[in-house]
Amino acid sequence: MATAPEVNLNSPKQPKQAAVALSWAAIALTLSGALYFMNPAIALLGGLATRLGLQTQPIVRAPSIGTISLQSAIVLLGFTLGFDRMLSVSADYGLLVAGYVLATFALGWVVSRLLFCDRTEAALLTSGTAICGGTAIATLGPLMGANPKQFAVATALVFLLNVVALMTFPFIGQWLEMSQEAFGVWVALAVHDTSSVVATAAIYGEEAAAVATTVKIGRTLWLIPVAFLASLIYREKEAKLRVPLFVVLFILAALVSSFVSLSADVLQLVTTVSKTLLVVALLMIGLEINRATLRQMSWRSVLFGVTLWGIVAPGAFVLLTL
Repeated sequence: MATAPEVNLNSPKQPKQAAVALSWAAIALTLSGALYFMNPAIALLGGLATRLGLQTQPIVRAPSIGTISLQSAIVLLGFTLGFDRMLSVSADYGLLVAGYVLATFALGWVVSRLLFCDRTEAALLTSGTAICGGTAIATLGPLMGANPKQFAVATALVFLLNVVALMTFPFIGQWLEMSQEAFGVWVALAVHDTSSVVATAAIYGEEAAAVATTVKIGRTLWLIPVAFLASLIYREKEAKLRVPLFVVLFILAALVSSFVSLSADVLQLVTTVSKTLLVVALLMIGLEINRATLRQMSWRSVLFGVTLWGIVAPGAFVLLTL
């Protein structure tokens, strides 16, 4: 009589399979809750807790899914803004953005010298704080000859500060009774990554999200001259100086909305789809950070990143109120 094959209870595959199953359950629960409340903060924290708690990444293409979702959400916001409004916001706050970017670079140089930081890590963190978080780090890192550890530290720290902003800025804005436009501009300056800028502003309101997206795109475009300058300083001639496609599509969407009258129902649908994509993007971003990356961060790097952001974030608010 044939006997059933023996199951090895000590097999390493079983705990791994259990962790993957639990991860999928946690992701489904997180996504359901975030979409029900239309709150990207829930998605971000749920993704982060899942990855750190279960130490597994069941979604292999999470970075690509997150990028596509975020960029699509931003493009759709262009339809709700209008070209005239986009030009008006860009003109009103262009000088403020320039002042913020240049002041952040100058302050980053000073603080890094005072704390005796690793110069490459400090440069990456300063660029991420001044321009656009992980995008700036990913673009400028190769030009500076950054190693994987320096990449990981800068990216992880920027991500953690984004989490802090996402959880606190909407409450600060309400406490200070900031208008939708003022809050959108402040977030566009003070928060590192585009994803967290749009998500934080979206929690505050639809107008805040539209304004924040426009101002943040203007800030992101500073990456082009900065990358060119970095290529000269570090003697790297292969710098990729190009405008991201989603920026062009965002502008085109705003232009279309100025000539094509969209009904209230269509605009509401566009807004809902944009928010849904933003939730998905933040969930994917949360799933990217693991324990190994966090363990690589030195106290000096953390102190530098927190100190720099702790000065420029309230500084941006002060500039806005002058």
